[in-house]
Amino acid sequence: MGRLRITDDIVHHLSTFQRLGETVEVEMPGELLPVGARTVFRAVRTRAAAQLGVDWVWPHWLERQLDPRSPAFVPRGHLPVLTNVTGRNWTMVGNVGSAREAIVDPRGLVTPWFDGWSLDWWIGADDRWHFPSREAGVRQQLVGSTPVVETLMRVPGGDAAQRVYAVPGAEELVIVEIENRSPVPFAVALAVRPYNPEGLAIVERIRLVDHAVTVDGRPALLFPKPPARMAGSTFHDGDSAHVVTAGNAGSSLPDPLRCEVGLAQAAFLFPLPHTAVLRVAVPLAAERRTRRKGVARRRVERLPELPAVLPSSDTVVRGWAAQSARGMRLELPEGRLAEAVAANRRYMLLFHDGADITPGPYTYHRFWFRDAAYMLAALDRYGFSGEAAEVIGHFPDRQKADGFFFSQRQEWDANGAALYAMAEHWRLTRDTSCIDFDAVASAVQWIERKRHSKRRRADSVLRGLMPASISAEHLGPFDFYYWDSFWSLRGLLDGALLLRLAGQHAAAAQAEGWASSLRGALRDSLAEVGERLGTAAMPAGPRRRMDPGVVGSLVACHPLGLLSPTDPAVEATLALARDRFSIDHAFFQGISHTGLGTYLTLQLASVELAQGDRRALDRLSWMLEAATPTFTWPEAIHPQLGSGCMGDGHHGWAAADFLSFVRDLLVREVDDGLALCSMLPDSWVGQGIEVHDAPTHHGRLSFAVRWHGERPALLWELTPHDDVDGPVRLTAPGLDPTWSTTDLRGDALLAAPAAPR
Repeated sequence: MGRLRITDDIVHHLSTFQRLGETVEVEMPGELLPVGARTVFRAVRTRAAAQLGVDWVWPHWLERQLDPRSPAFVPRGHLPVLTNVTGRNWTMVGNVGSAREAIVDPRGLVTPWFDGWSLDWWIGADDRWHFPSREAGVRQQLVGSTPVVETLMRVPGGDAAQRVYAVPGAEELVIVEIENRSPVPFAVALAVRPYNPEGLAIVERIRLVDHAVTVDGRPALLFPKPPARMAGSTFHDGDSAHVVTAGNAGSSLPDPLRCEVGLAQAAFLFPLPHTAVLRVAVPLAAERRTRRKGVARRRVERLPELPAVLPSSDTVVRGWAAQSARGMRLELPEGRLAEAVAANRRYMLLFHDGADITPGPYTYHRFWFRDAAYMLAALDRYGFSGEAAEVIGHFPDRQKADGFFFSQRQEWDANGAALYAMAEHWRLTRDTSCIDFDAVASAVQWIERKRHSKRRRADSVLRGLMPASISAEHLGPFDFYYWDSFWSLRGLLDGALLLRLAGQHAAAAQAEGWASSLRGALRDSLAEVGERLGTAAMPAGPRRRMDPGVVGSLVACHPLGLLSPTDPAVEATLALARDRFSIDHAFFQGISHTGLGTYLTLQLASVELAQGDRRALDRLSWMLEAATPTFTWPEAIHPQLGSGCMGDGHHGWAAADFLSFVRDLLVREVDDGLALCSMLPDSWVGQGIEVHDAPTHHGRLSFAVRWHGERPALLWELTPHDDVDGPVRLTAPGLDPTWSTTDLRGDALLAAPAAPR
């Protein structure tokens, strides 16, 4: 009876959890179950191993969460789980157009495969062994604002420098380069570790086969020459780090090196003279695990021989500079903002994975239409239209027979996001070659059917809106959300635009009629809910009170343009988000991925920018301060520690919103034209700015700002799209609010801007 009662209690917990939101139309999406199970079991293993392996060298995040003297210490209580909630920061490296990326944590721990092993680097100097996860003198940066990650660790007399980057080829490789920048020789230990930035990995067997190390039968590490010494161990025999530090590394690994609990590890030692460089390679493609030695050996034999000289990091930096010298080009005043833009332009090319675009290299390395809408818009706005077109061209492959653009079950904003991405691509490029107009027509019809699906809704605030869904995860549990209906309304409007381009005028008119009906349903619902709640602010959904999910309703203003920035509902919602759900300049998300939201803070900033509110620049400053030294952002940031606490540690949506915000700061579409330099950061006063070949809804724009004393001089040239009729009005609110012109090109000496704050 006791066991039955426990099982019954678990069922009740699960069933009542679902009922926190909507009870009728939603079930737990099946796609989330395997991911959730993997996460839980990994966290259980991590907790069990960490409390027993107290003398192990763990990754930096785990060292801090276990250390009671660290501000990142996490008490574990009765919960049998332990996962990274204080240091979710990493940087991806990869090749343009490839779907494979490795990640580098803030201490240089390299993880080439999702949920897999990692490569650590230890330095044996004159004084002692130095472990990056434990050392204080570790710094990290990008080389030339490119995806070449340099980690520096202080050793006696200088630094040990590690650089990590990817190189293309038949066998894509990650190169790990170690340079001795100290005046005396030291030893390098390259350590295969059974963990990664999220928790423990499973490593059962490690072998050295010819020139390669295999992990569970998969080629994992390629050496240019045999290691001088090596050490391997299992969990029960202790950490191989102790063998290394005791000077007991030998000439071979234990045979077999097998750990039944999946925590095998090994270290391979190389001497490194002063100024010398060691380069090793890691395959980015992970083959299936195998216990068969013959299969593992044949896999190693199939690998191409490493060239005598692997490409250097300097070579790769030059290649990235050439690769990204296209699209919109910016010359901004020197500083973190300019560096962050340069780095994230290149990161966006890595988030693009051919037919896919994914919002993360690791935790979120899969496609969602919601994230894609923001990321494709950023690609198009920065002139990488070919990459955006490639993804959009594959949208029909993701469409169901009923017209639903599928990336996850019950994701009712997906069709609106897909249609918006297609229309925005056209608005910026006038390219329709990647757009399937039959798919557009089917998607528009699906939206109309879906919002009238299921049984007749008795609650008047739900009539004509999209059904309950899982929606964007920052909104909360299953429920009816205005977010889905706002995106669907934008989809109907953009679908009508695209159908008219295809000459389907009757279908376009029908879509416009459906859009009018949905707009009316939204207006009526918001009015009734506003009367009930006593505020003009828009909650996350018709049945919700005022909680942090309100931030999702601001999407109606930006980027969807359904409500004006001065609309009372927008102003009230923004004020509520600022007053109740923000900490200083950052939005605090208390639902789902709790923490200081990166792209959510930029949601507030984008609406403020449209309103002419300079608090938008304060949020931009916060984003720059919150960025890692490699200019990445996680999904959410720990309010006390300033490090990542949720989601992928290198988040694509955050990167895309940052780039789009900076672009809008420089050139932004407004009702009758384009606003140049909508706001001028105080540090930019007196500094030159250049924008070249910026795609806009009206055409391709270039302009420059020069200074004559206190007065800015503006030079501009607009090449309009062929179908643009009538004048395009240019303004420069952040330079001279009184100036405007409809000339396509020219120059003007403007009035001196207001004094800096």
